[in-house]
Amino acid sequence: MASMIDLLHDCDPGNDDALAILAALGHPAVRLLAVTTGAGHLSSDRTAINAAITVAMAHPLAAPVCEGSVGPLLRERLIARVLDMESALDPVRDDLARVELDPQHSVDRIAAEAAARPGLTIVATGPLTNIALTLRRYPHIQPLIGRIVTLSGAWGLGTKSAAAEWNILCDPEAAAIVYGSGIPLTMVPVDASGTVPITPALIDRVAALRAPVAKLAAELLASLRSTHRPNVLTPIETPLHDPCAVLVAAQPGIAKTVKARVDIETAPGLNYGRTVVDFHGRSVTPANCDVVIEFDVDATQEALIASIAAIAALQPGDLESGNAIPAAAHQTT
Repeated sequence: MASMIDLLHDCDPGNDDALAILAALGHPAVRLLAVTTGAGHLSSDRTAINAAITVAMAHPLAAPVCEGSVGPLLRERLIARVLDMESALDPVRDDLARVELDPQHSVDRIAAEAAARPGLTIVATGPLTNIALTLRRYPHIQPLIGRIVTLSGAWGLGTKSAAAEWNILCDPEAAAIVYGSGIPLTMVPVDASGTVPITPALIDRVAALRAPVAKLAAELLASLRSTHRPNVLTPIETPLHDPCAVLVAAQPGIAKTVKARVDIETAPGLNYGRTVVDFHGRSVTPANCDVVIEFDVDATQEALIASIAAIAALQPGDLESGNAIPAAAHQTT
């Protein structure tokens, strides 16, 4: 099999981030080193606990979870209008022993993993605050990061404002630092991830895996589907946003990308937080990003199902003996 990638997942769970964590834990091409969290859809303490619950449902030893930034670099913190983002995680809280967080701050963990694993892939499915702070506090690790894949931005309409997508608008200044860093970037905009639907058939296939982690994943998917409000971007089906970023990092062939210049608008006004995507090469600065413009929907859904199935097949003792998830599929070659 192809060589595995070392991956760190920076996120703000939330149901869709929790699914992305499961995708990273179960994909055979991924060695998940850590999950770092920060404020986004929810406060930093809640996102950290939600991430820890998700990891614990897969296996308590699967990956350390760290808490990070409590708010944006400069702007006031946005409050998510949909406050039931973690609804599917609530019922499992009482069923688990108290989950523990790694004491290291997310920023310090990102820097440590980049230093220890040159070529590290970082997947960010929340605001980019933690990563921006890492680049400012530890500038020497910048050339050690192989790629950053972000679920953020849009080439067309915004989602939180007329111009801006939620993850970018939460901290435009942080996004500007990351997109201007010179690190290889893949942008998964909502225009593209919004075409991958959460269908009843997808939920049924995940639920049919008949393992506690599969039950959680099916409930996460169902919760997202039940809270979806049709709009211009996604008029019919609920989109599978965050897992798409993890899956394209692990399996680039599921998506079509175009090189483009992407800049973040940080000036106050109607376009604050807009991702300005130049597909036409008219910018005076060179292209800095591989922008996903299309997903293979079937392949993306199949990759998610396979990742969850791999976790469901995990045997007791696999991780204690040094194996990853699952033991057979994840051996390094």
